[in-house]
Amino acid sequence: MSNRVMRTRLFNVAACLAAAVLTTVSLTTMKAGAEDLTGRELLAVTRVASGGPEYSGIQNVTIKSSGFVNMASFAATGAAAIAGAVEVKLNITDYQDRGLKRRLDITPKGPLMGPSYLVYTGTEGGGMFAGNEFRVSEVAASRQWAMMGFNTLNKAIEGQLATARQKDEGNNYVVEVKFTSADTVRYWIDKNTFLINRVVTRYNSKNLVEEDRSDYRKVGCLMLPFHVVTRLNGQRLADLTVDSYDLQNNVPAAKFTMTATAQ
Repeated sequence: MSNRVMRTRLFNVAACLAAAVLTTVSLTTMKAGAEDLTGRELLAVTRVASGGPEYSGIQNVTIKSSGFVNMASFAATGAAAIAGAVEVKLNITDYQDRGLKRRLDITPKGPLMGPSYLVYTGTEGGGMFAGNEFRVSEVAASRQWAMMGFNTLNKAIEGQLATARQKDEGNNYVVEVKFTSADTVRYWIDKNTFLINRVVTRYNSKNLVEEDRSDYRKVGCLMLPFHVVTRLNGQRLADLTVDSYDLQNNVPAAKFTMTATAQ
């Protein structure tokens, strides 16, 4: 190993250790007065717990995971008409960028079922199911699914989106972030760790997409969830275990288009 690589790694380790110390001090201080914090301030503490400057600097992320996907719920996005709650074990690659675009590439663990992916381009939703292209005429679900990406937290903290603290629920602080009068995202923040336990998007005041996050682990200087359960309109869409996060490599812009060539 070269001296340059070794120095870089040592610097990264030292930076993470320093961040961990500052995070511990910050969270200890904030816990004492958390009841008086505004929604925006609570989200800022959550970002500190999640990695602080490292989190705010994320440009894009690639998440590789595997688990069961409910094909009936998948079909409800406009892909196909599948009856019954059939759950299929799949490999998933989730791409997100800072502009709140998002894409899922879906690979079956069994016999190939044809190219399948979901994408939100920033203006429209759609993709391909078993080799058949589809478009989502009502893009609310696709848009709100993208709103659950990492950068909504940054936008809210930086004042680009309105925030409002809600009534606490159990061991969680609850904060709502408003995109429009119709589109909002609510975060359930653990009172002990300040990490996000749950995210729910609401469309016209009704829950649309729900995501439970757990099994947080260190990834570099960040704390990220390794178990995610997603529901659409109250029905389970996916139960996934994360295999890896990649926050270093850029995601090509072509990934967030409606073309199969981005596979």
